[in-house]
Amino acid sequence: MIMRMILIMIGLAAWPLSAAAQQASVIEWEHQAQSIVSALDYIAVDYPEAVRNGAVVNANEYAEQREFAATVQALLAALPPRSQRNILIEEAAELAELIEQRAAGEVINDRCRQLAARLVEVYGITTAPRTVPDLVTAASLFAEQCAGCHGLSGRGDGRAGAALDPSPTNFLDEERARQRSLYSLYSTISLGVQDTGMTSFSHLTEGERWALAFYVAGLRDDAATIADGKQFWDRGTLNEALPTLASFTRQAPAQIEAGVGEAAAVLAYLRHHPEVFKPVRSNPIERTKRELQSALQAYGNNQPEAALQFSLTAYLEGYELIEASLGTLDNDLAIGIERDLQILRGLIRDQVSLETLSAATTAMEVRLDEAARLLDEQGSSPVTLFISALLILLREGLEAILIIAAMALYLRRTEQPSSLRYLHTGWIAALAVGALTWLSIRTVIDISGAQREVIEGAAALLAAIVLLYVGIWMHRQGRVAQWQSFLNERLGRSLSTGALWGVAGLSFIAVYREILETALFYETLWLQSANALPLISGAAVAALGLLALGWLVFRLGARLPLRQFFQVNGALMFALAIVFAGKGVGALQEAGWIAVTFVNLPRVDWLGLYPTAQSAGIQSVILVIGLTWLLSSPRQSSKSRIAQS
Repeated sequence: MIMRMILIMIGLAAWPLSAAAQQASVIEWEHQAQSIVSALDYIAVDYPEAVRNGAVVNANEYAEQREFAATVQALLAALPPRSQRNILIEEAAELAELIEQRAAGEVINDRCRQLAARLVEVYGITTAPRTVPDLVTAASLFAEQCAGCHGLSGRGDGRAGAALDPSPTNFLDEERARQRSLYSLYSTISLGVQDTGMTSFSHLTEGERWALAFYVAGLRDDAATIADGKQFWDRGTLNEALPTLASFTRQAPAQIEAGVGEAAAVLAYLRHHPEVFKPVRSNPIERTKRELQSALQAYGNNQPEAALQFSLTAYLEGYELIEASLGTLDNDLAIGIERDLQILRGLIRDQVSLETLSAATTAMEVRLDEAARLLDEQGSSPVTLFISALLILLREGLEAILIIAAMALYLRRTEQPSSLRYLHTGWIAALAVGALTWLSIRTVIDISGAQREVIEGAAALLAAIVLLYVGIWMHRQGRVAQWQSFLNERLGRSLSTGALWGVAGLSFIAVYREILETALFYETLWLQSANALPLISGAAVAALGLLALGWLVFRLGARLPLRQFFQVNGALMFALAIVFAGKGVGALQEAGWIAVTFVNLPRVDWLGLYPTAQSAGIQSVILVIGLTWLLSSPRQSSKSRIAQS
């Protein structure tokens, strides 16, 4: 039994690390969308070399443009439903027809840019690096990976590229460079170009590919132009037009330079100093509203499954990110919005009329606007950020610290302090795996909100089972007649290696499941904060509070007689099992794995109490099991009580 639990726990720990393989089907459409943007970029840049004045001047190039246009249509049709997908498909068909008609290069260029921009907006494609590119190592990376074909200077005259058809790109070609955005360069480096010598460099990290994109785009920039660009940028040139790194990377230089005489120098400066952009602050409220509109559109198109998925994304990738912060300002509003989002998903499942769903969506947006105003007015204040950081860590760490402290005290009371290393191995491993998971999410893999909730929910339910078992075992030990005999004769067998690894596994689960959610909330708070001090202070105070709580459990438990210690500790395990069971079901409900049936019960998040029949039901089952065991246990004899006194 214990080994089976350990295997399950190992599976949970490995889930985020193996998500790169599992997520292939989930993020396939993102690669398709990136391919579409890349194809449109090639059409925009290369079409004028194939058609001039309505005549084909390069038959091979023209055939390639027609093929790219057909590819764009096919990939768009394969993308998941969105509210404006049909419009995108229609625009792609119009683009293909214009190419067939041999329209002017300027017309094709404009249509490609418009279609790519709309695609990015509709599908929420990320068009900027997650972190500022490291340009220091980009030169050596280019020499190692690219110079063989493109040449050290980037003119396309490398030895390995001499036999390629078409020839490698000349990055110093000013006119072509002005038509290519940094994102299109990044996409080409990531995906390669079919039927050419340009292969995919997906083996490089995302950061390395972005660094290469910035480097090759800046090969034609000289020091004087960069210096002039800095002066213009410091004076405010293009600052409003380029407020974020994404606004810079997703537009071609020709688009940005239009009508701004100093723009070329400014762009040269930004290509070499992307660190001047402030971190992009996410807007979860807007993401929630956008996904809800997509859900409504899909529902109107008789696509209820897609509508349900959009409504889940609205919560998991949008509202949930600011729910904790909002709760510190107006807890009733925060809980009310979460409940209304669950109700809205229920309306979709119940297949209500489009008018009913539309009215519910409109009412939901009104409440979201109210939340947005509240967050804008008070959400980024130092006091609010401090309180949010404090409460989040206290809430997420409460159960974990109670379990670890209680189990540590148990090992000490059973005169096996050396066994504490198993307990410490568990929570230290959880911290390490949690940090690795967070780093992987930011750099390598993409764990969706639904996957995160499933991990948390499964871990919580598994922990509830283990805690229930431990609670029953501890309560039983409080009624053993000859405890000293048990301690002396059976301790080695009871605390076998397997049992101790079970203790390690329990401490791992207790800590790891909290890390995912805590890291998510803290990252959101970090983006909302202009000053890190309130966050650090709140987290520090919360950490001290958790340590004090652990010390208190030790202090009180150490003073209890052995029999009462086991009974109190067993009761604590029962209580935590109930809490974890409620939170586990709640997380799976948020992920859409379990239906939601509301009942008239109070909601207390930190106790895992939610007003749903499903969470209340499983908690009732655990409570009945505990009470049944308590009432069915044989009473101690008076001799036993005397022996333990």
